[in-house]
Amino acid sequence: MKNVFKKNIITASLLMAGLFSSSASFAVANDAASAFPDISTKKVLVGFWHNWASKSDGYQQGTAAEVELTSIPAEYNVITVAFMEGSGIPTFKPYNMTDAQFRQAVATLNNQGRAVLVSLGGADAHIELKPGDAQKFAEEIIRLIEVYGFDGLDIDLEGNAIKAGANQTEIPAALKIVKNKYPKFIISMAPEFPHLRNTGAYAGLIKNLEGYYDFISPQYYNQGGDGVGEGSEWYGQDKDAIKADFLYYLTDSLVHGTRGFIKIPADKFVIGLPSNPDAAATGYVRNEGDLRAAWERLTAQGTPIKGLMTWSINWDTGHSSAGNAYGYEFAHRYGKLIHEDFTGDPDTQPPTQPGKPALTAAAGQVSMTWTPSSDNVGVAEYQIWRNGEEIGQSPVPQYNDTQVTSGNTYEYVIIAVDKAGNLSLPGEAASVTLEDDAPTEDIEQPTTPQDLHGEATGPNSVNLSWEASSDNVAVRHYNIYRNGALLTKETQTQFADSGLTAATTYQYQVAAVDTSGNVSDKSATISVTTGAGENPQPGYPAYVAGTAYKAGDKVSSAGGVFECKPWPYTGWCAGAAWAYAPGIGSNWSDAWDKK
Repeated sequence: MKNVFKKNIITASLLMAGLFSSSASFAVANDAASAFPDISTKKVLVGFWHNWASKSDGYQQGTAAEVELTSIPAEYNVITVAFMEGSGIPTFKPYNMTDAQFRQAVATLNNQGRAVLVSLGGADAHIELKPGDAQKFAEEIIRLIEVYGFDGLDIDLEGNAIKAGANQTEIPAALKIVKNKYPKFIISMAPEFPHLRNTGAYAGLIKNLEGYYDFISPQYYNQGGDGVGEGSEWYGQDKDAIKADFLYYLTDSLVHGTRGFIKIPADKFVIGLPSNPDAAATGYVRNEGDLRAAWERLTAQGTPIKGLMTWSINWDTGHSSAGNAYGYEFAHRYGKLIHEDFTGDPDTQPPTQPGKPALTAAAGQVSMTWTPSSDNVGVAEYQIWRNGEEIGQSPVPQYNDTQVTSGNTYEYVIIAVDKAGNLSLPGEAASVTLEDDAPTEDIEQPTTPQDLHGEATGPNSVNLSWEASSDNVAVRHYNIYRNGALLTKETQTQFADSGLTAATTYQYQVAAVDTSGNVSDKSATISVTTGAGENPQPGYPAYVAGTAYKAGDKVSSAGGVFECKPWPYTGWCAGAAWAYAPGIGSNWSDAWDKK
């Protein structure tokens, strides 16, 4: 039965009691959006939703789709709107809807028993509350609840924002005010998993919200080779061959508070994964069976978890750089795992044979469509085979093959795969020959990198980041310029510059370079001043970024003495200064102990 705990009634009582400013303008409505759906006993499939226009900024140059809130597939029973942000007291505003339209969309979802949260922060936002801001922040959250119908708030602070200002105390204090007035108000968090180690940055937030938060969905992505150790084995996030073990051991560590991680109860634990390879640099689960194996192992040992989260709904229905639709792969893969009971006889019935692909050849590409298969449970994806080798998968009956060369003949066969992994008979083969074409010279330059940001991460290092450029073919790398001279090349949209002079101002620009060598215009110039230098601690060498430190090595940095941690943390001591410079970097405590 739908919870009918009313939001506007509570606000009226708060105003009468004088707990919130009478100058705040709250909506008064008695619609579906004024009630909080109850997810306390439900498994959840959580999806982040972009409150901005789509753009080609995927990690594989794909494009996220714009999705109407009311069109989000039913598998997602918790929708987290990204983001609540801004200097001072953060806030939220729909980018492409009126307040009334947004509230109506929330009402539609609420009426289906689905919850809509607003997320605080994101990777690019710097949230920083000051001491005494809790009341004002709580008041703003109340306003957003009343205007838009939000059912909860997700904390997605990243980088330096996690511990900035008084965030560790004021944010929990504000949320406690809200939760005490709205008992069904949902509180969640989406921390990057390295911040959940015993000395991690999220430990304070979690401790201060103990008994108040409803679930935590650690991000199992964008962490490179970071992972978890078990015995002599290291299970890194970026290794597909050991993905099932990574998912199990990291989750097992967190729900039990072992292997150096803090404890999050299993019934409040939600694994966060990227929806596809465009949504994150690393962490995508290529084999659905790996997640199912970890899920079932956790359930069998008596620690079934609450659900799954993905970044993001918009990427889940986006397109690859070749134009292939992702087709809500994440929702279709895991919705059944979350929402249905798998007891009973296993599914052994394969899908029907897919149709012969209809092929259309163009320069450098073969596009194909085919008659879809049917299945007693549901088709999960189609395997695309070219000349006897599997070259890709598609959740929908269409695919674009861009790895072809003029003058060659290609034969394609389609095989359907259902949700239980049963394979259909191969469909009828189809062939096509690409005619020789005169090569076309690529003379189009990439777009200029935008939104270049930089911050000093100590007396000798600077961290840069910028928005990705786009190109008619592909961006190969970025040229980094310091003080007008080419410094280096970087394939990612961030760079840590080290070995700098303390208390010195440096100017930076970035330009994109495509696969044909075309160079974009340089970005706008930014200036960054390094921090003041310091006297090393007597008897200990000063920390030098990039040095191959060993376990037990001691250095002076940030006015103190630090010791490189033992394996498996030792490797981070030589990591990028912006992240691991002792006492300075955003994640230094993962690598160093302060003495």
